[in-house]
Amino acid sequence: MFTDVRSKVTAFRLKAESGYTITIQAVFYTFLLFIFLAFVFDFGLVGNLYSIATASMKVAAQDAAKNIDTTVFATTQQIRLSNGALGIAQQEVTNMSGGKVQVLSLYVSHLATRDVIVITGHVDCPLPLLGSLFGLKMIIVPVQAYAEPAYGINQEGQ
Repeated sequence: MFTDVRSKVTAFRLKAESGYTITIQAVFYTFLLFIFLAFVFDFGLVGNLYSIATASMKVAAQDAAKNIDTTVFATTQQIRLSNGALGIAQQEVTNMSGGKVQVLSLYVSHLATRDVIVITGHVDCPLPLLGSLFGLKMIIVPVQAYAEPAYGINQEGQ
């Protein structure tokens, strides 16, 4: 009886080694390869959009640093942004990024040693391949940039 079970196990092992496992492995590795391709493609796209968003936010922060309210600065020596600075920054970011970046806030951070213009926002990054595989359509990546305000006003009219 023991030899009968042993011969059935040997027959099953020989049948399993006859090509079925190679087919299963090929399908499995092809699926894994496609998933890795999806990760590389989608997160490469995220990295590309993040670099575009960072560059556009830096330019917008530099542009906002030029939009200092000169009347407040001339009278009180305090750094305040002009009223339209946020709209100008959003327009600059929209022009550079193709509308993919949204500016959330623009403010002056008064630090102990200096004042810094801070602009924060986010970019909506689509994930086309992972979206088709797992339903993960997009991720939101926060972006932040800094700039120093344009100093140099000693007297009114400069």
